[in-house]
Amino acid sequence: MSDLIVIGAGLSGLALARAAAERGAEVIVLEARARIGGRVLSHRTEAGAYDLGPAWVWPTIQPRIARAVRAAGLALTEQAEAGGFVFQDQTGRIERLPHGFAQEPPSLRIAGGIAALVEAVAAGLAPGVVWLEHVVQRIALTEAGVAVTAESPAGPVTLQAARAALALPPRLIGGIEIVPALPQPIQAKLAAVPGWMAGQAKALALYDRPFWRDAGLSGSAFSQAGPLGEFHDASLPGAAEAALFGFFSWPPALRAARRAGLPALVARQLGTLFGAEAARPRDVIIQDWATEPFTATEADHANGNAHPDYRPIALPAPWGARITLAGAEMAPEFGGYLEGALAAAEAAFNA
Repeated sequence: MSDLIVIGAGLSGLALARAAAERGAEVIVLEARARIGGRVLSHRTEAGAYDLGPAWVWPTIQPRIARAVRAAGLALTEQAEAGGFVFQDQTGRIERLPHGFAQEPPSLRIAGGIAALVEAVAAGLAPGVVWLEHVVQRIALTEAGVAVTAESPAGPVTLQAARAALALPPRLIGGIEIVPALPQPIQAKLAAVPGWMAGQAKALALYDRPFWRDAGLSGSAFSQAGPLGEFHDASLPGAAEAALFGFFSWPPALRAARRAGLPALVARQLGTLFGAEAARPRDVIIQDWATEPFTATEADHANGNAHPDYRPIALPAPWGARITLAGAEMAPEFGGYLEGALAAAEAAFNA
């Protein structure tokens, strides 16, 4: 029997598992995907790693992230913003401004991508702690703690532990049978919490060089025409290639209806904004989080792009003594962000 079963191997779940293991607890992490990271995902080339999930950190106002980056020995670089800014209105009209809008505090990137931080946290766990491709289907309260049943490639597995921690988007909890069932008001509260990034999608365009800088452009843009609404330079410092990335403004249903044509539409829009060379990317990679069943539910397809006001939800007795909510949306501060993932892990550890 384990001391703790953590469900979800994103940053929050891994950080919680590591903190518990370092205190001597016997921990198992169950992850539905075939990889760790959750919403942290990198596209890798010979030049390095590009973030397809969260991409920025703000260590000056995020102390947990600052400590984690230092502990991992990772380098930070500022988001490239020098140069002109491009704006596209609903009619497609283009306006080029001589200066962009510098973010304060500045957005920073982690060398090696956010995945490098996740991998550094996971490296502190003993081999065999993380079980991939284990989809949790049932959590039952027992006299001694909890019994967690997961479907694995080898068939169903049931594990016993004193406690369980749910380090996953709150809406996904509704897909797990909890015995006895949570009170209906609690179920409704969890179902009402949007998963951060769950309805969003990003596009990454790779090029041989950052040609937009030759034209005095920063690579930043806003568009009211779509399919992408916000653009930034994603180039890796010192790399022998360059990249632009953007967030889709089109909703999930429209993206799904035009999925096959999205790369071409993205390339065309980039050409409109940044010139003919931008219309000929070496590759276009699209990550649509709304299509990820271990990130998003149908309800998340209606999510807007604004950051929700996340608040922790406490489970009542008897569930609260055995099950802790530890996903980034349950953080006491910076809910949904990477800092929130660490804050949620910290709160769950201290619960």
